[in-house]
Amino acid sequence: MDVCVFSKHFQSLDADGLGKAMKELGVPGVDLTVRRGGHVEPDRVADELPAVQAALARHDVKVTMLTTSILSVDQPNTQAIIEAAGRAGVGYVKLGYWHYKGFGHLKAQEAEIRASLNDLAPLLKENGVRAGFHTHSGHYMGCNAEFVMRIIEDCDPEAIGVYYDAGHCTLEGGEGGWLMGLDLVSDRLIMVAVKDLAFFRTGSADAPHKGWFWLTVPFDAGPVDWPLFVQCLKAIDFQGPVSFHSEYQGEHSWLDLSVEQVAAQTKKDLAYWNRIVQG
Repeated sequence: MDVCVFSKHFQSLDADGLGKAMKELGVPGVDLTVRRGGHVEPDRVADELPAVQAALARHDVKVTMLTTSILSVDQPNTQAIIEAAGRAGVGYVKLGYWHYKGFGHLKAQEAEIRASLNDLAPLLKENGVRAGFHTHSGHYMGCNAEFVMRIIEDCDPEAIGVYYDAGHCTLEGGEGGWLMGLDLVSDRLIMVAVKDLAFFRTGSADAPHKGWFWLTVPFDAGPVDWPLFVQCLKAIDFQGPVSFHSEYQGEHSWLDLSVEQVAAQTKKDLAYWNRIVQG
């Protein structure tokens, strides 16, 4: 497994600072944001990606994968991003998100997305890059692994695969759904995201809009069954990117941490993960 850390919550660091932070964490790679406001701006990817890659390399850190907003081959900068990834030897990119339009629209959206992915596949293959469809809970197309597989099943497996998120799939899949979903997509699994999410109560028992909301929590505090998850990855000899998302800032985190605190919590998560992997 090729461990890396998502750069989103290290966004205030320049490339050199990011390299230093990753070196201190002991991780070999970065899941680099190549989208508006990211570490690399999409319209400057041809110049900025090699520069960031060189800065990271000075700290013995590589660019393992790119997180992008790519949805179609016709989107501005799609070709530039994929070609830059190919030139840089970065073999994995995360796709963007399609928001669910509401009840009655799902099947039409599904067909549109599948067509877009099939149109994108030749460009990916030409550049030696594979794109991962992220399993994101909530009102997103592909909110669980089964649904992602339904969308991409007929797409070229050399170009399009599943980017399985342990936290989001547990949120949507409860006790067994995440496991059966992982089993279902195991032969199309190319990338993995690791984080833990937990539900918290909002409103009093008699409130008219009482409910639940989710927050990102540390690895040792949420419902993800990490030992079983790791066991499954080992069973299929998964060797692709494993991106630590470390989403410990903003309204979706159990605490809004500083960059230094995010790094400290990531270090704890890495230690927790490594104990399980090595156990």
